[in-house]
Amino acid sequence: MDNIFDTNHLYPEYESTLKQHFGDYFDSVFIAFSPFFQLNNNEQGELEVSPTKTISLVELQERDDIFKNLKPFDGRVIYTQNPNYPTNEEIIKDGVIVPWQYILEHGGFSELSEINLALRTSIGALRKDLKKEDLHKILDEFTNKNGIFHPTEGRIEILSLIKIYNCLTALGKLKLVVTDEFFEDRKTLNISEFTCSEFVLQVRGYMYFFPIDRSLLFTIDWDSFFYLICGDHELLNYIIPKFEFEGFYCNDDTMHNWDF
Repeated sequence: MDNIFDTNHLYPEYESTLKQHFGDYFDSVFIAFSPFFQLNNNEQGELEVSPTKTISLVELQERDDIFKNLKPFDGRVIYTQNPNYPTNEEIIKDGVIVPWQYILEHGGFSELSEINLALRTSIGALRKDLKKEDLHKILDEFTNKNGIFHPTEGRIEILSLIKIYNCLTALGKLKLVVTDEFFEDRKTLNISEFTCSEFVLQVRGYMYFFPIDRSLLFTIDWDSFFYLICGDHELLNYIIPKFEFEGFYCNDDTMHNWDF
């Protein structure tokens, strides 16, 4: 078996159970939700709470000549980055986490998996027969009304990176390996050399994080609004409540598509 830390296997195949994939290295896997958030002292007026927005083919062609010969198509939606979404610096300075549990209790959802399906629908990550436009509508109406920003998919979010920094520094695990999803950009950082804000801006965009002793792993997959924290159960049982990671522990059957 390949060593997952040295090959491109730091996130399981979708057909594998999560605990099974990491079983040779860790006895526990925690699914941590990427947080919603609000901004302190927000003065933007009407908010655009999603990090992405849809545009027409004409708008896309006006933005970039590379798409000028693209023919019209039916049934497809074009997503682009929302320019009015808060910047990294704004989130670091003024971001306040809104728990998924709050969205569940006040937003009209019956279970946490519905929130994940609503988020996945919002970015076009589900095929047509699996989309949950009703849940997407409920989420958008609630978050717009309450000025709650959605998390970004496929990257460990800024407010989660702050928790990871605080966790690792408190544990004295200061040598951290970070790598992109293709293992083309991999480096070891001494996080004691960075303030929390500097650390977040330095590693934002990477997908895999583990201390050099490989006692923990923080990993995420494309289009995901959750990430995995892997470690021995005793260690996770200490850091999860202490640093307020929100989510749930995997059982032996939990897979990537747990929301279905």
